[in-house]
Amino acid sequence: MPIFLRNFRQKSLLNKVFYTLVTCLYCIVSLSAQAQSNEYFIIENVIVEGNLKTDDIIIFNELDLLPGDTVYLSEFSIRKTYNEKRLYSTALFTDVAINIKNWNVEESIGDIHITLQENWYIYPSLIFELADRNFSVWWSDQKRDFSRVNYGLGLEHINLTGHKDKLKLKFQQGYTHKYEIKYNYPYISNNWGMFGEIFYSNQKEIGYITDQNKTLFQKHDDERVLLQRFRTGMGINYRQNVFQFHNIKIEYHHNQIDKYVATELNPDYFLDGKDGIQFFSLKYDFTYDHRLFNLYPEGGYMLFGNITKEGIGIFGDFDNLSISGGFEKHFMLNKNWTFGGRFKAKTNLFRRKIAFANNTGLGYGNDLVRGYQSYVIDGTDWVILKTSLRYKLLDKNHNWGKAMALKQFKKMNIRLYIRANLDFGYVNEPTYTATNTLNNKPLIGFGPAVDVLLFHTYKLSFEYSFNHLGQAGWDLRSAFNF
Repeated sequence: MPIFLRNFRQKSLLNKVFYTLVTCLYCIVSLSAQAQSNEYFIIENVIVEGNLKTDDIIIFNELDLLPGDTVYLSEFSIRKTYNEKRLYSTALFTDVAINIKNWNVEESIGDIHITLQENWYIYPSLIFELADRNFSVWWSDQKRDFSRVNYGLGLEHINLTGHKDKLKLKFQQGYTHKYEIKYNYPYISNNWGMFGEIFYSNQKEIGYITDQNKTLFQKHDDERVLLQRFRTGMGINYRQNVFQFHNIKIEYHHNQIDKYVATELNPDYFLDGKDGIQFFSLKYDFTYDHRLFNLYPEGGYMLFGNITKEGIGIFGDFDNLSISGGFEKHFMLNKNWTFGGRFKAKTNLFRRKIAFANNTGLGYGNDLVRGYQSYVIDGTDWVILKTSLRYKLLDKNHNWGKAMALKQFKKMNIRLYIRANLDFGYVNEPTYTATNTLNNKPLIGFGPAVDVLLFHTYKLSFEYSFNHLGQAGWDLRSAFNF
């Protein structure tokens, strides 16, 4: 009984009648609200429309709205959004809508109806990309040198047979000559898949040593090829459930440098003045991905880990065992504010000197403390923590109508965010420390950023960052969700 009704408990007949009426009204409203909150239906069918190429099983693998499930109406809006985001995360669709159909109130059954607009799946491309680790290095350290540009032809198909299988071909010239083919078929049988790749590259300029935490490059006067790399591998993947992924991969590596590098530039490039190295490696990766929309997470978490054994007895050129792992966590504070963080660590379990070419640390790919784009901090062990506070300025759907000939892109979602970053890192390196002052020291970077997301599949980021040295620099990054 609510407290305010107690004030009506008087002995007069009028007050007693009023008290009785108010009490009955309160009970009716409470029972009605409770009945509404418990209103549910059981999913009889899941009807999918619009997947002209994509097999139904690929869609059902992402859903937690399946035939036989009980759905409470009070939770449907949240579950609808969650499942739509999961389908967007596949990068196979540019528009997704989930609704209830054929709801039979008396029998408490209904259907889930999913309407999809498939993405454009085949992406032929003219390659024009920078050879350096990131845009900031090319712009500042390499003085915008267009000889350090790669060009060529590429082809990427993200849904070759309709089973989310990806094919990638690359024919590249310019600074680095590169030829590559990769194929991944994730659903050969139930949740099992397999993948393979062949890769070859060569280049006339080589990053032969790290000095003051910057890579030094060198060419020979006769412009001979100084570095060649060959890699081939294959593996199996297993998707245990909606969230858990396992990969096992075996690779063969054969890398070669010109004797000029080994004798005059850096005898430790492959150690002991060797001009070549070959080895097999065995890798295991585990991922538990419970993020909401993985291109730009709006909530949820992810756990990941890797064990790599390089050198498995066939060749004696390289022998190492490393483990890495970490986690992400994202909090949706309200409809516009999101906070997220990512922690990752790596260590080599064999505590021996490692060749310069195999001794990578922070400064490569996403393993970068923002503010240190111009530096590489190589090391045996390292940790990194990256955090961001994001605010959504714009979230708009635009229909291009007749102005867009391709139906896959007629409906465009555009989102605009501003972001504040704060990163920490540390690299432990016992060997190559003489001229590298950022090793074995805490690193901190921070600064603002702007992100643009298009079609749920493409992200463009502009970052301006500061480091503990008082230096500032900017970086431009882009990424596709496939």
